[in-house]
Amino acid sequence: MGRIWSFRALDTLFIRDGTPFHRGELGSAQPRSIFPPLMYTMQGAIRTELASRQGWKPKQPLPEELGDGDDLGDLNLQGPYLRFRGKLLLPAPTLLFGKKGDHGWKLTRLLPGKPARCDLDPNKDVCLPVLKQRIDGGDLFQGWVTTKGLKQILAGGIPQDTELFQTKELWKEEIRTGIMQDYQTKIVRDGHLYSIQHVRPVDGLEILVGVKGIPETWQPQESFGVTLGGEGRAAQVHVLSSEETDDLLEEMSSLQLAPDALEEEEKVRFTISLITVGSYPENEISNVIRFGPISFLQEWCVSASIGKVMQVGGWDLKKNLPRPLRPLIPAGSTWFYEVPRDQKEEIAALLEDFTNQGISPYGMGQMVIGRWETRGEKK
Repeated sequence: MGRIWSFRALDTLFIRDGTPFHRGELGSAQPRSIFPPLMYTMQGAIRTELASRQGWKPKQPLPEELGDGDDLGDLNLQGPYLRFRGKLLLPAPTLLFGKKGDHGWKLTRLLPGKPARCDLDPNKDVCLPVLKQRIDGGDLFQGWVTTKGLKQILAGGIPQDTELFQTKELWKEEIRTGIMQDYQTKIVRDGHLYSIQHVRPVDGLEILVGVKGIPETWQPQESFGVTLGGEGRAAQVHVLSSEETDDLLEEMSSLQLAPDALEEEEKVRFTISLITVGSYPENEISNVIRFGPISFLQEWCVSASIGKVMQVGGWDLKKNLPRPLRPLIPAGSTWFYEVPRDQKEEIAALLEDFTNQGISPYGMGQMVIGRWETRGEKK
């Protein structure tokens, strides 16, 4: 039995990206904040709180159940997700294209185009994504969608405007300027200015993380404060009741499509979209980008719409050094597949167990399955 923890920022947050930002490093790049925070950030706040309640002190080993610097032990995390004023929000699959006008969104879908030769593979034709309907202007919609809207997308449709949220509706970016201070004398140094980007979530925005694998008695029963991210920024945490947790998990599970929803006359056509950031071994990342996160399906991948790969580091507390940068595939990234109908049983098994496919203890790589139609098909 697990619980969902809800985090609300009490002010701005600074969760930096992979831009180098440790003392003595030169460069003019301005560190930006990642929002919502990656699970690497959330797990630190969660494990510190759980360990402290079991009598742990800084510089001591964590309780065995909570692992160490490179392992979560028995802890299993899910998310993070967003909830805005009671609505669960998930990253929209990167297959919507359009623009917002005075009368709302005008959107169409991406689908695989005709085979063409390009620099992705000089020896093989590639189906690049194209628009199902022409729209002048516009861009990929890279925002957030409610579970109701996501169901509409996964069923092959276009969500209603009320189910879509842009980033600017959920948080704002603020530039903060600081000055270097000598650690020993506590005196600031003239001319040693730096700038960083903070994020200010709007009122009513929560970060949700599923926490399980630990004894139920370890789950906090009251609200409390934690330090979240860099610069000592604070957040208030509320652990949802078992009933609230079950309701949210049921809402998530309702995203699963029945296998019959993907039936076609000759082939089963479907999409796989990430709803949490994907982390994969470095020697596999290029194949995942091209052909998707599930190895036995890669030969049937016909196209993809991938967000910009993120480079993320972090801080190694044991070595007191920055961790090496590692590539992550952003949530919303989508792959298109055409599978022969004789593979129906394998696809059905994937659909039945989609919430567990590719998920690590850090909650990364969670997927949803949808359907897509060719230009000549009608809903």
